[in-house]
Amino acid sequence: MTTRPILYQYWISPFCDKVRRAMMLKGMAWDTVEVPILPPGKYKHISPTGKFPALVIGGTVIVDSTDIIRHLDDIAPLPRLIPTDPRDRADALILEDWADESLYFFDLTMRSWPQNAARFVDDLLHIETGLKKSIMGRFIPGALSKVAKTQGLGRKSPAQVTAELARHYDALAAKLAGREWLVGDSISIADIAVRAMVFVLDRTIEGKALHDARPAMAAWAQRVDAASL
Repeated sequence: MTTRPILYQYWISPFCDKVRRAMMLKGMAWDTVEVPILPPGKYKHISPTGKFPALVIGGTVIVDSTDIIRHLDDIAPLPRLIPTDPRDRADALILEDWADESLYFFDLTMRSWPQNAARFVDDLLHIETGLKKSIMGRFIPGALSKVAKTQGLGRKSPAQVTAELARHYDALAAKLAGREWLVGDSISIADIAVRAMVFVLDRTIEGKALHDARPAMAAWAQRVDAASL
């Protein structure tokens, strides 16, 4: 009897979303373990670094969304998410890195703003209850805002951050003009990585407005969701 893969995740994490979308595209079934924020280290035996997603599959534990998708492409090649064509592969991995390392900090910054913080806390603590949820909810937006300020983006004014995200979204819409997918002729790791980040940014007032104002981007998001949810 084959054991189903187990995905250890934070539901709202865009990196975990990226892995779920990849497994859906490949027609895989899996079990999910939701990792609590507290106590820290509960699943250290799965992920010694404390980072998630972590996928237990075929007796192997893989931590990091990109490494997981590389492994999934090896064991379930169709549809292939990391293109085989060298130029397309380079483009897809550059866009994935842009999503993971640039758009991610817009998420941390914008979701900690007062008008977005309540929804952010609900997303992060959706499995928590009672006093623990109440206490943690008071500190999370400020803690994540400090992370964003350390990185740099969080030191800018909300108007500057929103304008900068608008420029990123303009570039994304321009790249999508006249095409279905970000790279090549089929959905790839670039599409699911960028879509996962846009999904969490849609949970801010400002990000949703910027997304809705760009029809090419909105149509692309619907295509990615139809294929990977």
